[in-house]
Amino acid sequence: MKIIASLRRLRNLVLCSMILSWVSQFLQASPATTQVITLKPGWNAVHFDVLPPNPDLDAVFDGVPLDSVWAYGNGLGSPDFVQELTEQTLAKAGWFSWVPTNRVDAFQNSLFQIQVNQSYLIRYTGTNARTLSFVGTPTTRQPKWLPDSYNFRGLSVDPAIPPTFLKFFGPSPAHYSASAGLNAIFRLDPSGVWQRVAPTDLVRRGEAYWIYCRGGSDYVAPFVAAPELGDGFVFNSGTDELVLNFRNSGTSGVNATVTDLGAPTANPLWYGERQSNLSLLWQSLPSPWVKAVPAGTTVPVRISVRRTDMKANLFETVLEVTDGLGSRQLVPMTVFRPVAATAGASTNRRKIGSADLGKPPSAEVSSHVGLWVGVATVNAVSEAHSGPLITNVVMGFTIQLETNATTGKVTTNRIPNSLTRTSPSMAPTPTGSEFNLRLLLHVDGNGQTRLLKQVIEMWQDGTSTNDVDGNSVLVTPGHYVLLTDDSLIGQFTGVSARDGVPVGRRLSTAGFDFADNELPLAGDFAIGSSVVGTNTMSETFQRNPFKHRYHPDHQKGYDITRVIGLQFSGTPTNAPPGYGERVLDGLYRETVTGLHRTNIVVGGTFRLNRIATTAVLNQ
Repeated sequence: MKIIASLRRLRNLVLCSMILSWVSQFLQASPATTQVITLKPGWNAVHFDVLPPNPDLDAVFDGVPLDSVWAYGNGLGSPDFVQELTEQTLAKAGWFSWVPTNRVDAFQNSLFQIQVNQSYLIRYTGTNARTLSFVGTPTTRQPKWLPDSYNFRGLSVDPAIPPTFLKFFGPSPAHYSASAGLNAIFRLDPSGVWQRVAPTDLVRRGEAYWIYCRGGSDYVAPFVAAPELGDGFVFNSGTDELVLNFRNSGTSGVNATVTDLGAPTANPLWYGERQSNLSLLWQSLPSPWVKAVPAGTTVPVRISVRRTDMKANLFETVLEVTDGLGSRQLVPMTVFRPVAATAGASTNRRKIGSADLGKPPSAEVSSHVGLWVGVATVNAVSEAHSGPLITNVVMGFTIQLETNATTGKVTTNRIPNSLTRTSPSMAPTPTGSEFNLRLLLHVDGNGQTRLLKQVIEMWQDGTSTNDVDGNSVLVTPGHYVLLTDDSLIGQFTGVSARDGVPVGRRLSTAGFDFADNELPLAGDFAIGSSVVGTNTMSETFQRNPFKHRYHPDHQKGYDITRVIGLQFSGTPTNAPPGYGERVLDGLYRETVTGLHRTNIVVGGTFRLNRIATTAVLNQ
């Protein structure tokens, strides 16, 4: 039975080590800050509030003369207060241990890695005090207090303004009462003996204490800054806004100060302030930023990210939040900017008709890759017989229409102002009512924009193979596909169920009709830029509105040309979270030729929302 129990314990240790290794690999890409710990000769009680990039004890204490490191390993509660610090008493009390791997007894090690917000007993064999600096990832998650017991843990304090134990625990009924005073707290003195602290003693960051908790408690500090969910802020591709709660448990108001420890001059962070009309005013988050928090209240602070301000596809930092009275919280923050990359996206030249744009897409254009769906609201139209003539200009582009003599297809080119033709068009005037046109646009990895008549979202299953041990290994992950060619539907799987059968999700628009289902647009799909294209419907086009199969006078229609332009607005002063990255709006303009001897010009506004980041069509 003892052998079986030992094997089970060994299995649990191996599993824990594997899990911790995976977690540490994930956190290596996380924002980091620095913690300084000083070791004195003999025993030290140390608390880690950051996770080093490599948490293996061999790496953390490489070159440091240590006898051993100890941590309580029973996850069911807090250890008994071990007053006599010897290896024998700690081992009997259920503590895990580590000794340097060059020692003979290292095969008995049961402790392998540092954990964040974990306290340790370290026996340092050096003759002089040694200061160690660790760059690692913090977390806002705090260990739970074990009720009616001593807890071995460190405290979240500001090293620049360390509070007294009485000030720190004063707001917590589980640690202080007016009648009984401050609960018993012990710290390790230089001789390795536990001494009870006085209420006026100062708390030190990175030091671990034995702290008695009376009853249950979730107390962290007099002032706490914590995300609504999780151990920090992670803005993934679908997240634009998160809430950071400021909780003041003290009896007086504080000024919470938020400082960006990573990139204070280049962060893409914004905060929202509720106005008297209940609207949110979004402003760039300065560093430092001060927010008043009244006594006994929790103030939610809305934090958003403006991805258009990001200099790269990943932004990481740590927000330090202090109350000026000794409390300090470190909030890690990671922001991802989704970019669907394609081979050659940075080098391919784009060409529409005979107009060579002559350059690869900008970083901003590339960041808009995917499918955009929205509505154009038309609220102005020109009068056919009145109004001033205007040059045939759509959204800042001078448009020239070229007709191929062989195919009869009309293409769009941009020409210099010196070659501008004046065509008979009237300026649009406001209408009595408005109507909507649904817009479907796709931007590929080369920055090429296409206006779509319809698109179907499907799913491509991933592929896998077997390794040498016969285990299934993923080769190509599954992914969504966007189809404009209906003949390819059978090659993919549906994304939603209808009567128990997987089917694709179809999006279409009735406002545009062209034979190829895709209309290439010239220009840049980016804030402050424009895209423009020509939708030509020949007189023999099957769905020409003037053509009627059975009427002798309507065997063919008229050539109809629509020059369609979208001018993207600049970033609004009070733009909502995600503007420019997931939401864009601007001005819509269209010139229709062929319905009347005078061109018809319509105008309005549009708003687009990105619903997919798939970079290519039909594959």
